[in-house]
Amino acid sequence: EFASMVTHELKSPLTPIIGWCQTLKNPKLIGQLNSKQLNAVDVIQRNAKRLLQLVGDILDVQKLDLNRMKFDSQPIDVDDLLNYMYNNLQSVMAQKNIRQINSTKEQLTVRSDRNRIEQVLNNLILNAVDFVPSEGGEIEYGAQSKGDEVLFYVKDNGTGISPEKQKNLFHKFYQIDTSVTRKHGGSGLGLAISKGIIESLGGKIWIESELGKGASFYFTIPNDRTNTAMSEKVMSEKVM
Repeated sequence: EFASMVTHELKSPLTPIIGWCQTLKNPKLIGQLNSKQLNAVDVIQRNAKRLLQLVGDILDVQKLDLNRMKFDSQPIDVDDLLNYMYNNLQSVMAQKNIRQINSTKEQLTVRSDRNRIEQVLNNLILNAVDFVPSEGGEIEYGAQSKGDEVLFYVKDNGTGISPEKQKNLFHKFYQIDTSVTRKHGGSGLGLAISKGIIESLGGKIWIESELGKGASFYFTIPNDRTNTAMSEKVMSEKVM
């Protein structure tokens, strides 16, 4: 109840803040701003959106903890999804001169929740953006068939993660860099949310990494989440 109240109260003023930023940047509505004013508005808007994302993360964790997160089930063209991700992330990659590679070679279809799978992929890829080198950064992602599942992956050539830190990586509020001067933002909830989403969709998520040799995240999605959910229900009824 406390989490619901706080997140609702935080979200309410953020909507008009972001709305007014968009208005200020439209010369037809308010008038032309100079470059310094536009930069200031951009900073306000960027940080307001970041706070909105943090609020959203808290709400997602709450829904997962209470088993109240809603999931859709529809046919998903995996190639179309990954091409969408590629095009959507081009500006982010360009800012750090990162080479992104969609290495999917199969025409795959799954029946699951596209928005939630996109949320997980987006989280994993943006995490990789934070940790690849400023020169020669590379992020590869894609999908391949694996029996009655589809295996998704996100690989980078970043700093890598030690086995000790991998143990806590999917725990809530865990940060790889806990120093006061840490460069990477975020709530420490992204990977915990990703794990909750993938497991709710009937899949698994894990990491393979070595220090200095980058990190590879993998997760599986059943070909048909509807059949998986029905099977779990039948097994539960048999146990009872």
